[in-house]
Amino acid sequence: MSATSAANKTESTYSTSAALLPCQDTLDSVLNNPLDEPGEAFCELANRRLAWWDSAHLRTWMLDQGYSFYQRLYNSSGDPSDIVFLPGAERQDTSFPYAHHGGPAENVREPFRAHTGERVCPVSFRFASYSLVIQAIVGYALDSQGRHVAMKAILSGSEEYRILKYLQNQGVPASPDEFQNVIPVLDILSCEGHWLAIMPRVQDIKTENILVSHMDRHYYDGYNAHRASLRNQGKLTYALFDFGHSTMFTQSVRINECRLPSYISFGTYPLQRPDDTHQGEIDFNPFAFDVGMLGVLFCKEFQHLTSSAPMLAPLFDMMTTRNIPRRFTASEALAFFEEQVQPLTPGLEKVGCRSRDSPSYSYPPRYDTFDRWQDLDPEFVKKWAKFRDTPVPFHVRLLRRLCERSWGWRLVNRIRYLARFITHWTPFCKGKSETPI
Repeated sequence: MSATSAANKTESTYSTSAALLPCQDTLDSVLNNPLDEPGEAFCELANRRLAWWDSAHLRTWMLDQGYSFYQRLYNSSGDPSDIVFLPGAERQDTSFPYAHHGGPAENVREPFRAHTGERVCPVSFRFASYSLVIQAIVGYALDSQGRHVAMKAILSGSEEYRILKYLQNQGVPASPDEFQNVIPVLDILSCEGHWLAIMPRVQDIKTENILVSHMDRHYYDGYNAHRASLRNQGKLTYALFDFGHSTMFTQSVRINECRLPSYISFGTYPLQRPDDTHQGEIDFNPFAFDVGMLGVLFCKEFQHLTSSAPMLAPLFDMMTTRNIPRRFTASEALAFFEEQVQPLTPGLEKVGCRSRDSPSYSYPPRYDTFDRWQDLDPEFVKKWAKFRDTPVPFHVRLLRRLCERSWGWRLVNRIRYLARFITHWTPFCKGKSETPI
């Protein structure tokens, strides 16, 4: 079956369902209303967003633009889910930057299954608690040449739009050699007062915003030998995506001088967030914070392996240290990995992530409480002692516990403001407001 006939089959199959009903909403009416705390209003807005994606007028308009949407799955009560798939579509050969197809033949999932909403965590307060919800701002389709694409609804005038427009202006890389590991933007369509950003569909391999250039019914490597084969052949590429909480600074600003108000950090993924702003801080360095987030991610997946790969211990400690001015920059972390970790860790490419069957898979030890050095050779520990982070002091743990409460965080934050005013006033943009903890 050709890609075109698969797209036509998808549209005809979808139109027989109850999903293609007239929709009174526009992109403006569903996108300009934020999804905050879970509740009746939240569920209503999420369903309205799903209905907008499934509306006849949007699908007709997108067909005119050359895009044919996937089909949505419905639950037993007839309500729409966030899962879509593409019945009748066949695997095909692709070229960069589009994803490879293929994997096990078992019919365990719907073909080209995908989630149409990024998973986010609306917090009841700051970082104290969260629940997984669906934003319903993503759609999937075939383009006019039968290639799989993803699209995301973007607010007009937002920082995310500015970033995606910048990426679009960089052009689409012609080969993996030109690829900078950021998902390319194929097009940005004006839609009902806002925008739809079109990107190649590549699979989310978790952890959250990391994609791999391969699609199949199975998300995880452990169930997909074909993906492992592609990786061994050097055919896979990986990319970052989702700039909903990103900020683009001018090129003239020095990285160590960039500051953002601390509340901006609360919109990031809680389970991969360092504790840089959990003590009532006024502001933070977003680039150091990003390195910390990557370090927390690495700890979550690999810190249990330091007994067999000891050089990971100093790397992870220096990426997540509470002494933020001392923390590795991204370039320093990469240089340390290439110059120290790789040469001193034979067989590093065979090191695996935590097993999904491990009891610690869902709840791994925290990055700042797990002792990555405890089983290492004393001589090794002595040699790399200056790279080792100290345990979290009692007063810092007490401060974090206080700041878990909204009144506590505000109290500590105001005290920090007062202390800064008394000593010296420093604007965010000057980068001299690092508050030691």
